[in-house]
Amino acid sequence: MNIKKKFTSFVLTFAIVLSFGQPLSVQAATSDLNSVTTSANSAPNPGIPENKPNVLNVISQYKTQSGNNIENSKVNITSTIGWKNKNGDWYYYKSDNTRASGWIKPDSNWYYLKDDGKMATGWLSYKGTWYYLDKSGSMIKGWKQLNNIWYFLNDSGAMITGLNQIDNKTYMFYNSGAMANGWMQLSNHWYYFNSNGSMTTGWIVDNGVSYYLYDTGAMAKGWINLSGTWYYLKESGAMSTGLVNSGSDSYYLDPSTGKLLTNTTIDGYKIGSDGKKLASVDSNGNSSNSSVNSSVANSNSSPTTSSKFKGIDISHYNGDIDFKKVKASGIDLVYIKATEGTTYVDNYLGINYNGAKSAGLKTGFYHFLVGTSSPETQADNFYNNIKDKQSDLKPVLDVETTGFDVMDYTLRFIEEFKKISNMDICIYTYSDFISNLDNRLAKYTLWEANWYKSSSNLPSNNVWSLRAGHQYTDQGTINGINSYVDLDEFTQDIFR
Repeated sequence: MNIKKKFTSFVLTFAIVLSFGQPLSVQAATSDLNSVTTSANSAPNPGIPENKPNVLNVISQYKTQSGNNIENSKVNITSTIGWKNKNGDWYYYKSDNTRASGWIKPDSNWYYLKDDGKMATGWLSYKGTWYYLDKSGSMIKGWKQLNNIWYFLNDSGAMITGLNQIDNKTYMFYNSGAMANGWMQLSNHWYYFNSNGSMTTGWIVDNGVSYYLYDTGAMAKGWINLSGTWYYLKESGAMSTGLVNSGSDSYYLDPSTGKLLTNTTIDGYKIGSDGKKLASVDSNGNSSNSSVNSSVANSNSSPTTSSKFKGIDISHYNGDIDFKKVKASGIDLVYIKATEGTTYVDNYLGINYNGAKSAGLKTGFYHFLVGTSSPETQADNFYNNIKDKQSDLKPVLDVETTGFDVMDYTLRFIEEFKKISNMDICIYTYSDFISNLDNRLAKYTLWEANWYKSSSNLPSNNVWSLRAGHQYTDQGTINGINSYVDLDEFTQDIFR
């Protein structure tokens, strides 16, 4: 949604990163996932393992990233005069008694002097790249922690972003430069970056749920075979236990370790040498081939969540979209930007609506609230542009800017929209903005944006206890969309 407009500068992005709190915690798996041995006359083969995702493209540090090398702008300098402090600011005077400017290296460190010669400190944006200069003015390289957030400055001093390999470990850095922690979706696969920021592989336990991450870091799904032992990971990545179905057969996975069991009777089920359930056994030891109603959970949610519907929200920023490919990627529903203010209509509203409906996707619409026109005329603009379209989802009011009486405008918009449409509104906002709202909105559905927490770990607030939706990233990738797209998880409550 328009929340991305708030993040276009480093400073604003940096502030948002600070607001979302600490990442998920991951512990090493405490159960011995290799402790159970099985005996089998025939090798189990419950399913075809998924193809392991390829290794992600990463930038290897300490190598200067392309475009970040400022060596040509730096000047080694010596002077018989040197540093002078005037009114608390430092300047460097050349031998001809004129002030130096730009990048200089009068000793073993680099410094940046502004056009007036004043020495810079703190964050510095130079030719589109960020650098950090400490209190002494010297340029920092390597790891730097600021306000409990870690950054990395490469050999040229440039702040790095994206995937980077440092000391043979892979790290992810947001566009703000802040080191990522927790779950991240990259190239349609989930990855986990632990508390020290490095990409995790192997078994992990997160919120009491076991996951397996390939040596590429990608989260495994479906059947996997590790050293001759089979496991099943749900679509959410969670390790399955107990009785599961695969094709026309049922299998039993150890309740503690998740291992496929063979040649045993457990929980009233007789398991064969190939791991298949042969029969159920009653209290007298009698067998029955009656079927058992069990199934592998088929959740399309991100790890540690229980949402039932995968969604995206889009606007003209996303350009032309192939909605059939979007549908084939597992997306269930689409929120489309309709309007903003009193007169603005998104120029892709009709195109996106027709494309989504023709692909069989559930659709809904949202309006971006501003403080420059009356909320009543904004509600009219929203309704007039969606009233002739089929809306499967609750209409959404996007509330995320200040500079006006936010609660007054929101309540007046809702009242006017209800009067002319007889539809109830859903409120979209981001976690840190909820402090600007109050419990007069508690009766309306909440769709919350938070890119740094899982759905099960969103921060508590004083207005809502439940959410109908969670926007968990603005940098999702979906087949059919040639740009980053907002990805969401929704519950049944999002439907009208």
